[in-house]
Amino acid sequence: MSEARTAAEIIRKILEQSPLQAGLQRGRALLLWPQVVGPILSEMSQAERLEDGVLFVRVPDSVVAHQLAYLREEFLRRYQERLPGVVREVRFQVGAVFKQTQAENPPPPSIAPAEEAGLQALAERVPPALRQAVLRTGRAVLQRQKASPHPPCPVCGAASPEQPCAACQRLLAQPYVQREAGRLACFPLRPRLEGEPLEAARYLAQQRLLAQLQELLPEVVRNPELIAILQDTARRYLQLRTGQREVRPYRHLLPERVASLLKEI
Repeated sequence: MSEARTAAEIIRKILEQSPLQAGLQRGRALLLWPQVVGPILSEMSQAERLEDGVLFVRVPDSVVAHQLAYLREEFLRRYQERLPGVVREVRFQVGAVFKQTQAENPPPPSIAPAEEAGLQALAERVPPALRQAVLRTGRAVLQRQKASPHPPCPVCGAASPEQPCAACQRLLAQPYVQREAGRLACFPLRPRLEGEPLEAARYLAQQRLLAQLQELLPEVVRNPELIAILQDTARRYLQLRTGQREVRPYRHLLPERVASLLKEI
């Protein structure tokens, strides 16, 4: 073993045992909270401190605390994926949640009717006690995204100069996400993952099916007998995008040339 390697290992061990390393881990855990819970839930909560593996999160009221407690295991699983062994428990405490204000900024951008309808559909999927909070924070997230100079990441929705954002690019490169994307491209309504890994896998699967549609298009023009393959691919693509089995009302979401060729899906 070389002297340089020995010295490097000694330094690494010192850092692993030092208060500095512990402080870095605490800081990482706090910074990761918005990525772990997503943009809407992060607006309702604020990671405050990490003590002996317990992450304390401030929430505005007991209703939000009660509802987020049901998602505790999922949050811990995501922390384990991104920061193994650091966060072993999450506890919610009621208190003021401080976020950056934009008092001197122009009025927030308006929300289009279609966007509001999407938020209403999202709110229907959560417990009734949490729906108004989801709607409020969902509107705030949309307005912040519109006000940002950067477009939203197509995977997580966070404004980012990179598309997808750096965090989602790392997630998209994970083998288990790529395997799930392959499955979803064939069976769009049978997901095996949850949360952000599932959204990443759906994004990959959609990109793959979109590429297949573009490749099939000239072949179908030359050989109309291949129309059934184009229909099947288009159906799976729309099921991925909408989460619905019946996709005929969503033909407008297909690429224009593909939609013009398909009278039925």
